[in-house]
Amino acid sequence: MGGPLRAGDILKHATEYQLDTYLRPLIRGERACCFSLTETDAGSDVRSMRTVAVPDGAGYRLTGHKVFSSAGPFADFAIVVARMAGTGEQEGEKPLFSAFLVDLDSPGCRVEDGATPMSGEHIESDIVLDDCHVPAANLLGEEGMGMRIALGRVTTNRLLHCPTVLGATRRAIALTLERTRTRKVAGGQPLLMMQAIQHKVADMATEFYAARSMTYAALAALDEGREAHAEAFMCKLFVAESAFRILDEAVQIHGKEGLTRGTEIEFLFRKIRMFRILTGTSEIQRNGIAKLLAFNH
Repeated sequence: MGGPLRAGDILKHATEYQLDTYLRPLIRGERACCFSLTETDAGSDVRSMRTVAVPDGAGYRLTGHKVFSSAGPFADFAIVVARMAGTGEQEGEKPLFSAFLVDLDSPGCRVEDGATPMSGEHIESDIVLDDCHVPAANLLGEEGMGMRIALGRVTTNRLLHCPTVLGATRRAIALTLERTRTRKVAGGQPLLMMQAIQHKVADMATEFYAARSMTYAALAALDEGREAHAEAFMCKLFVAESAFRILDEAVQIHGKEGLTRGTEIEFLFRKIRMFRILTGTSEIQRNGIAKLLAFNH
């Protein structure tokens, strides 16, 4: 599933019914969930989404097509963000968005095979909604709060993905050190005796230490209940870019083995490469950092 759904930021918006029915079972591992925000033409520009929610008196009817719903193949329910019908249709009018807890076995809802990412993991689904009824009790937060809820969750999620990436990067460094100690070069010396290789692994270890340290500092702030929006952007950017550079060097040092499909280092390279795009591209992180710096100063 790519790790557990990082739903902590959602809990503060949930009613007691929603906590008992959906989120506490999720935390206990009794239910599985996916997060459905992205659409084919609404990736980084999520406000251009077309999925619409129409109030029907007893709740809402949702129609739309979500993509890249991670953990969709295994999920029991989805957190779906939709535009409220009748908003954002006039020029200059801002659309309003709401978030809903949608049971994936509901009539009018179907889960389809999603695109397979370059990592080869089958963890993505499309969530297709066709006049799918959602009870009023499943509205998360208030009407019009959906985008704030979604972006708050995504911002925190960016930070919470970083330890996963750091773990994979640490593994790559360990594999690389093992390779350099055991691989012999001309004269029978280990690869690690070459100064060029020593400098590479020294830089890899230093970048890893820096990325891990800033992530731990940001997580400590989050644990203390402090806002960590800028730190989340910064960690996502630095960890993603540093991990990619480290994995690129790891492939280089492994040589032919690093290019061979099915080896662990080759898989880690493909998996880590994705993180520069997932949960917001590196360019989006830079935009967020700059905006926060301008706002706070």
